[in-house]
Amino acid sequence: MRSIGIIGAGTMGCEIAHVAAVAGMDVLMADADAERAAMGRDRSLALGARLVQRGRLAEAAAHAAAGRIHPVASLTDLAPVDVMIEAVPEDLALKIAVHRQLDDVIRPDALVATNTSGLSVTALADATRSPGRVIGLHFFNPASVMPLVEVIAGAATTEDTVARALALAAELGKTPVRVRECPGFVVNRVLVRAMAEAYRAAAGAPVDREGADRAVVDGGPAPMGPFALGDLVGLDVLESIRADLEAAYGDRFADAGTLAPLVAAGHLGRKSGAGLLPGRTGGGAGAEPVVAAVYYAAALDEARRLADEGVAGADDIDLAMRLGAGWTEGPLAAG
Repeated sequence: MRSIGIIGAGTMGCEIAHVAAVAGMDVLMADADAERAAMGRDRSLALGARLVQRGRLAEAAAHAAAGRIHPVASLTDLAPVDVMIEAVPEDLALKIAVHRQLDDVIRPDALVATNTSGLSVTALADATRSPGRVIGLHFFNPASVMPLVEVIAGAATTEDTVARALALAAELGKTPVRVRECPGFVVNRVLVRAMAEAYRAAAGAPVDREGADRAVVDGGPAPMGPFALGDLVGLDVLESIRADLEAAYGDRFADAGTLAPLVAAGHLGRKSGAGLLPGRTGGGAGAEPVVAAVYYAAALDEARRLADEGVAGADDIDLAMRLGAGWTEGPLAAG
């Protein structure tokens, strides 16, 4: 696997392209048109320059990687690649439309992956003529820094495809964790469950949100509390994921109406300048320690459910939370 095609020149596509180029792969980047693909290439190059400035990448490595990223005019230009990673926005219909086009382009022996944080790999693969070669690769943002890749097989994905995907993740310098397909996979299920429970607890008691975040960090392995994390992720993105998980799993992912009004008002967290923080609910004595306790109890419960369902083994669940969420130890080890 020496050449890779990236479809989607947005944030994740550019990050993955950079990672592949640094790993020594030739990268062809495609988007809706040649201009957008060229802009994506430029973003990948700028990313390399920033990493050099921060001391995370040698200048020679960045220069070499820059020469390996090539924008192309259309999907048909991707025909020769060994690996294809689709990284278009999280819209199943859009992803299906892209993969149907790939059916007529990509070599029969090429590995085909979708970068998704929770969409059905089975539904996407079943819309193609070769579902056995389609697999999910959930890179974490920013992919240039985050070491985890969740590897998700659809119902028809072959074991050979799984093995090749695991090998690809390792070749890219990432740590792969194999996950059985389910809404949210591992890290998002644990994190969003814990955040939703924390938001419900805060809605029903006097809570200083910044204080609750401090209590979470001081009281356990998480590097950031649920309110700061929500603002970092983006409340629109988080609400979309949370709503999907509530639809899939029920009320344990309900947030007592915390996020939707903020999203409707355009308060999306850091990217909009307003969000969950700063904020306080109620008055009087605070329940910040209660929020922290609820947060970790919910994470532990969801991790146990994942293990009981066979989505991933206990050690892999804890590994995923360490590498994908920055916890110093996983919830099952901590619990």
